[in-house]
Amino acid sequence: MPRITYCSLIIAGLLLPMSKVNAENSFEDIRFVTGLSFGFSTFSFPEKLDHDISFPSTNLALVATQDRWQLSLNGGFTLEDATISEEEDIGKASRSDIDLTLAYQATKQWAFFAGYKSGKTKMRFVERDIEDEDEVEYVNESYSQKGPFIGGSYSWQFESAGRLSISLAYAYLNATNNFAANTDDDEEEGEDEEELEFDDLTGRVEGDITGLSYGVAWTMPLSSNLLFQTRLKLNDYQQDIKFEGTRFKDIDENFTTLHVGLAYVF
Repeated sequence: MPRITYCSLIIAGLLLPMSKVNAENSFEDIRFVTGLSFGFSTFSFPEKLDHDISFPSTNLALVATQDRWQLSLNGGFTLEDATISEEEDIGKASRSDIDLTLAYQATKQWAFFAGYKSGKTKMRFVERDIEDEDEVEYVNESYSQKGPFIGGSYSWQFESAGRLSISLAYAYLNATNNFAANTDDDEEEGEDEEELEFDDLTGRVEGDITGLSYGVAWTMPLSSNLLFQTRLKLNDYQQDIKFEGTRFKDIDENFTTLHVGLAYVF
């Protein structure tokens, strides 16, 4: 079953009970929340990149709640491009993420959610030791992921210290990688061909991504409408790619964010 269909079925199944809500009262009971947070993000792709990429980032959240249901739209973006260094090249990198999540508060402690997410890391390289600026040639590379996820969370409510939550989610995503050619590939003519390695892949390479997301969040009310929030989230994924008859399994790809911010309840 196509993944977008799978995601649609999950969300449709969760939305079905909401259709029973009295139409006259449905909009009167909805509360809206908007939040803005800032922090740092780190992207790791060791099979392709020599080092982790870190950059300052922000997250904007728009949330609608009704009874036990919550629908949220989250967008994450880098505030400043990160400087990267890869063998013979140097360059800049940026990251963007967006997800739509539908959650149901089953009990005071337990909540369950499902949704669809999309993320992309973009890079722009140039040769490190180029002497003539007129000969500069930029090389672009990107790694994107999109697809459905499902998970749950457990919360502890503290009378004077707010709420602490932990979450776990499973993601089943499509990967689209646009790999640039290695600038240091100077294999001599006639030399025996070596076994294809993941770092040698070039062009558009697609595959599957599966993995887990771990989250820890703390929310503390500052007033009747204003909330303080901090959140740590780790996406730990593995890619499975087939390329020209060779299969590459369990290629690690990690994305970590730590954000602190405020939310306002309308």
